[in-house]
Amino acid sequence: MFNHYLLFVSLLICFISVGFNATSLNQANAAEKNDYATVIMYHRFGESRYPSTNVTIEQFESHLEFIRQGNYTVMPLIKIIEALKSGGEINDKTVAITIDDAYLSVYKEAWPRLQEYGYPFTIFIATDPVDNNLKNYMDWDQIRELQEGGVTIGSQTKSHPHMHRLSPIKIEQEIAISNKRFLEETGQYPMLFAYPYGEYSLDVVKAVKDAGIYCSIRSKFWCFIC
Repeated sequence: MFNHYLLFVSLLICFISVGFNATSLNQANAAEKNDYATVIMYHRFGESRYPSTNVTIEQFESHLEFIRQGNYTVMPLIKIIEALKSGGEINDKTVAITIDDAYLSVYKEAWPRLQEYGYPFTIFIATDPVDNNLKNYMDWDQIRELQEGGVTIGSQTKSHPHMHRLSPIKIEQEIAISNKRFLEETGQYPMLFAYPYGEYSLDVVKAVKDAGIYCSIRSKFWCFIC
């Protein structure tokens, strides 16, 4: 019911399982062991000019209420990853909420409503739009406010490129420069990394690991590379 409902309102719903590879593709076994969770990914809120990545405020409020009424457990994404990496089990009604990109509507529309429900979330940010003060993006003060409010800040590189098309040097620069900006502005390196557009290559995976990032996430199928 929960999955059908959210798919109906055009959200991306995916099941995640740590170690998703050739040796662990048996989804039935995964379900029996409760080593999975549901991840709900958003981008924009109440921005009707961008229908492919937008959710209306009314829809978003109905999602939050549905989660509450259904007694789902909303956990920070990193806590779910840690639990699954350690071989632990989680509630089979566990949900993580993630948001891509530092759009201003996240700060103005989504965050107050998520605070009202007490739901944690993770936001993945590319640093260039923030540094360049692009219209309808958050600024660093607002991002720090999210961080101080318990929001997990993850990286989505410097300029949100198609990483698999870049040279190894450019890949490293995208990650290193964004990490430097996160450290300067938030006081810490991001522990989570989301591949822009869900795309990656072996060079990209290696660069992310070499940068010391705890876990990277491919959103197309929500598999973790830790």
